[in-house]
Amino acid sequence: MSDDFTIATLNLYNFAAPPLAYHQFDNIYSQSQWHLKCNWTRRWLRAARPQLLGMQEVFSPTALQSLCAECDLPYFVTIAEPQVTDYVAHQSVVALASAFPLTEVSQVDIDRQLIAALGITDEFVPSRSFLRATTLLPGIGTTDIYVVHFKSPRALLTAQDSHLEGVPALLAGSALGRWASIVKRGTEAALLYQAMLQRRRDSGHAMVLMGDFNATIDSSEMRALMTDSSRLFATDLRAAGLSGLDELQLQQRIGRYRLYDAWALWQQYQQLTQARPVSHFHGASGSAVDHLLLSQEFNGASQHSLGQVSEYRVYDDHLIRPDYQQDVMASDHTPVAATISLRQP
Repeated sequence: MSDDFTIATLNLYNFAAPPLAYHQFDNIYSQSQWHLKCNWTRRWLRAARPQLLGMQEVFSPTALQSLCAECDLPYFVTIAEPQVTDYVAHQSVVALASAFPLTEVSQVDIDRQLIAALGITDEFVPSRSFLRATTLLPGIGTTDIYVVHFKSPRALLTAQDSHLEGVPALLAGSALGRWASIVKRGTEAALLYQAMLQRRRDSGHAMVLMGDFNATIDSSEMRALMTDSSRLFATDLRAAGLSGLDELQLQQRIGRYRLYDAWALWQQYQQLTQARPVSHFHGASGSAVDHLLLSQEFNGASQHSLGQVSEYRVYDDHLIRPDYQQDVMASDHTPVAATISLRQP
């Protein structure tokens, strides 16, 4: 029997069971629409068979837990409740479903002192709580799983905030509002990474980070998550007492704490240079915003690896070649999945 296992992330797109409305009072699925939405999700789960699945835009956790249990994912956790007022849900949560038992389930606490150091106001809170759960993965060992849904690109400021009028107000409001969203999204990523590093240092657990980042992995705001030796200055290395190391030694020391993009690991394993597939469309424009990041235990090129990404799939038929009868209530994101194969002795 193969010990391979698959991890995946999926933004479900307003998973809200009627009579619950999402965002505004008239956004309520009919029973027929809800049935189609659940069936689409169920079909994908049974076809892809992930053993770990991070999910975003969850407004009805209880209904989702039941659906996941039907599809061989009996362990299910969230760490927050959707914000609901008069049957209208305004704030979704993230969830994690698993074929493996989950322990130490918690919200990831961010370092409040760092918020001040970053020049951010004391009122800063992440758009949605970061979920962390611990599990025992076959051949890998104890692993911390993180599920996130970073700040959306939706502008945080408007033309009315620009202190201008007319066209100048429109342009300034758009520029400032989008930049404010980038700043918040990048701050979320950097503070999460700091918390992950602290946990890694203290526990030694392997790490998996999955979710809807609302940004490409090479965007300026996500660079914190992909920090490596090429992004460190000589003064930083001296301050950390690492300036005497050669490049190989430095890579080994830093590799313990790095995160690696599962897509890049798969390309490396297959010796491919393909264009990265899109995971979400906004109008006619698409980008890869749903990601799986892994610690060195999953990096086949590392001497410390225990497994490697042997397959990476973006399930995009419902966006590229939709079947209306089946896909009319599908997500507006693609599920993204990576299969991990254990290294052979």
